[in-house]
Amino acid sequence: MKSLPTHALALVIVSLASCSSSSPTPADGEPDPNADAGAEAVAPVAWTSCPLHSEGKGPEVECAKIPVPLDAKAPQGKTIDFFVKRYRPAGGKSLRALWMLQGGPGASAYVFENIAEAMATRFPDVDYYLPDHRGTGKSARLGCPAQEASDSEAGLAITEAEWAACLPALKASHADDLHLYDTTRAANDLGIAIARTKTEGQPTFVLGVSYGTYWAHRYLQLFPTQASGVILDSIVPPGSSLARQDADSDEAARDFMEACKADAFCSGKLGPDPWAKAQALFAKLKEGHCAAIAHPDFPTHVLFRRAFSAFLMDPNLRTYIPAVVHRADRCEARDVSALKRLVLVLTQDAPESEMMKQWGWGLTYNIIFSELWEDPAPTVEELAAIRDGAVASRDITEQMGALYHQWPRYTPDASTKTYASTDTPMLFLQGGLDPATLLRKARPMREHFTKPHQTWVEVPTAGHTVFASSTTREGRSCGTRMIMAFLESPTAPIDTSCIADIRPLDFTIPDATLTLEILGTRNAWD
Repeated sequence: MKSLPTHALALVIVSLASCSSSSPTPADGEPDPNADAGAEAVAPVAWTSCPLHSEGKGPEVECAKIPVPLDAKAPQGKTIDFFVKRYRPAGGKSLRALWMLQGGPGASAYVFENIAEAMATRFPDVDYYLPDHRGTGKSARLGCPAQEASDSEAGLAITEAEWAACLPALKASHADDLHLYDTTRAANDLGIAIARTKTEGQPTFVLGVSYGTYWAHRYLQLFPTQASGVILDSIVPPGSSLARQDADSDEAARDFMEACKADAFCSGKLGPDPWAKAQALFAKLKEGHCAAIAHPDFPTHVLFRRAFSAFLMDPNLRTYIPAVVHRADRCEARDVSALKRLVLVLTQDAPESEMMKQWGWGLTYNIIFSELWEDPAPTVEELAAIRDGAVASRDITEQMGALYHQWPRYTPDASTKTYASTDTPMLFLQGGLDPATLLRKARPMREHFTKPHQTWVEVPTAGHTVFASSTTREGRSCGTRMIMAFLESPTAPIDTSCIADIRPLDFTIPDATLTLEILGTRNAWD
């Protein structure tokens, strides 16, 4: 089967829509509980003017490449650049600093450029710091130029065949350094950068999203008192495994179809057991059902399972899943017309995105295979069976099973499976319908952070990244409201009343414009 184009799902990749003066102690092995005890002042950071947006647009902000030790165990040795953008909104009072940590692992801070600009319209008194994790973006990115060239086999994506050349190139270029691109040293980078950029009297906060929560938690293990508060949104606890991401997507799809079952309109269309309906449809698609919508390069059930998984990540697209199941099962002429349009949208090429240009695939696998995998590792056949039996799967593990055994994995330190001990105020946000960081897998984190002002909040209908999937009836983000209230007063009780005002799932899909774009009709169902 031909590989799905890198940007074939471009339509569903959306922008997620007390501070002591301290410096780090080198991190290696067990985190040092005195890591933020303080040290001599260092030279100020050299900020230069740059545009907020990587494409060269937006307000002028400040950029800096902060030298950090490649190996925290050798602080006087070789350094790499830790790239940070600082956005101080015009007219703002710089009352607080917010460091925004992106996920992946492998993503740069690119997605936060839009988010910070949007937040600043309502919260201009915050200084927004956007750091690139080591190995991504402009922080010593781990890449393979030849295999990621525009004219390579899959453009920015690296295929299984291309890894045969890319992996040796990474090993050669980084010799004995590849193991230093880990979460602990990335957390050390963050502590150094915060210490060097802190403004006296300005509280500092850290926000982590997805893998960014894992990074932020490691930061807390090394720097338990440096920040005034830490927010974790869509949580990856210590000891997590990303080997089951495709199974997680399918589990999330089942949970979502349970929401359909509870909805009179949706269950009226799909019957008393929408999940069984979806599973039965996929069995029929594998046998050639609704052949008129088939694409020559992608089996329909594979295309749909990838699309459904991507739709679950987007609060505007996930309600289309039951409608597509309904149409594909019925497969009348009107359905064929709509589904052909969907297939076209899903398989068309799209311009290469800046987000993917900055992604560090070398970092992705370096950390996942070393820190976020299982022992014993699942076999290639086990992972394939999970994908083949799924209604929703991003097929992320398609090349991971084999690549895992080729990768020069490092031995992670003990902090990968332990929890931070800190009195720092914390806000945990977790969605009930999150397909990437499942609620049931995130909940163990709650048991370890029960000190005063450490608050766990579940948002039942939110997906991956609560602040981007918790829009209220008045058009505001409930998640953002809680985050900003926490920044203003991290020791105050969290007001969660906005959860009751979040827009409910609307399976009738009233957005005719979006429906026309992806299905070529204004009615998603008929």
